Amino acid sequence: MSHWKTALTFSCVASLASASLAGVFLSDGTLNNGAPEPSCLQGVATNFGDNDLGQPGFSNGSELNAMHISYSEGAIVIFVSGNLEANFNKAEFFIDARPGGQNQLLSNNPDVDFEGLRRMGNSNENATDGLIFDEDFKPDIWVGLTGGDDGNGGYETFGNFAELRTQGNGTGFFLGSGSSGAEGVINGENGIQIAIDNSNIEGVGSGTGQDCGQDVITGIEILIPNFVVDWDFEGLPFDDIKVCAFINGSGHDFVSNQVLGSIPPGDNLGDPRGLNFNLIDGDQFGEMGVVATECPEFAIGACCIGTNCFISSGVNCEAGGGSYNGDGSSCDTEPCAIPECPTDVNADGVTDVNDLLELLSKFGEICI
Repeated sequence: MSHWKTALTFSCVASLASASLAGVFLSDGTLNNGAPEPSCLQGVATNFGDNDLGQPGFSNGSELNAMHISYSEGAIVIFVSGNLEANFNKAEFFIDARPGGQNQLLSNNPDVDFEGLRRMGNSNENATDGLIFDEDFKPDIWVGLTGGDDGNGGYETFGNFAELRTQGNGTGFFLGSGSSGAEGVINGENGIQIAIDNSNIEGVGSGTGQDCGQDVITGIEILIPNFVVDWDFEGLPFDDIKVCAFINGSGHDFVSNQVLGSIPPGDNLGDPRGLNFNLIDGDQFGEMGVVATECPEFAIGACCIGTNCFISSGVNCEAGGGSYNGDGSSCDTEPCAIPECPTDVNADGVTDVNDLLELLSKFGEICI
């Protein structure tokens, strides 16, 4: 089916879907009564700011505390509790709900959000870079949300959507704009709805250490009609739905430490184009039907890169080229040793002219 036919079908079916779903689902950015238990919980404090404003719109920090995934009445419903800072940072949602998909993001995905999706993928069709997900996760669609000041002191949100077809070249487009709460829902032409309530001031705190994201009931809520994923109308079962969510920089170019499923305690992850979730402990996705009753706890310790010490898991430390001092080790009690310097001939801690003189004074000696 050609893309223009797909778009036309979306438009026609979306009208029916909106009508049929309107009485079943009201998106407002609040966890619905009867929603399933969380599929995954946050285990690390946020290094993208801890919101303390308590407003449904403007937030001065970003965090993802828990993810709830369900399917009913012909739609996937995703609720992620937390906040999205009103500085046009991005909340990225990747959904795996059908065969195929992209385990590594490609360079030829749709041009949406000013090439924001492509910014996370291969730099070109022959490149080996591009965001790599966990081995068991191959997303089929992407939904992005951002928000900030509308220029007149009000809060405004923007949503985008794209298919992630196995070979790329899917359909993608701008879903529309909105605000916060039930009155600010984004209603896309393909039936996708996005709502946000930024009033949370609980959940995880600020920093890079271990923390817990339980018991937060406001955040980002997304409804995706089944035909958006079942684009060939095959009658997919929708019984195996996985979602990866993370907070990204305003240019889709700097991934925070707020990922669901949770990464181990540590700093922001940086450029998504060089990110491989296979190298990080745990599953960086939530799965419908899986219940997380407790926040994850990771074995962490002191990691040394040169003389710089920070707290990390062993896997993350070694993946970054560091030396791990062991589970439970501390940068305070076990700082990183100053490496030996072979040019410091006189062992005074400095390589200078005195080392050269020492070397010259021994020039010609036979070493046994």
